[in-house]
Amino acid sequence: MAYSDFKFHQVLQQFQLTLTQVDHLFAKVPEVEAREILTVLLRENTSLALDINTEKARSEMIIAPIL
Repeated sequence: MAYSDFKFHQVLQQFQLTLTQVDHLFAKVPEVEAREILTVLLRENTSLALDINTEKARSEMIIAPIL
C-alpha cells in the first residue's frame, strides 16, 4: 500500500492514537545555512524526482539528501 493511500484520520482511528499538537516546537532552534552539496543535490534532483512522480523517487532524490 502506498503512503498516499493512507488517510491521517483513518490511521488515528485504526491505531487508537491521540493527536497532540505543540505550537512552536522548534522555535528556539537556530536556523543553519544549508551546505553547498545539499543545495546542488536538490537543484539537480528535484525536477527529475517530480517528473518521475513516484514516492520512491521523491524519497530517494529529495528527502534522503536532507536527512
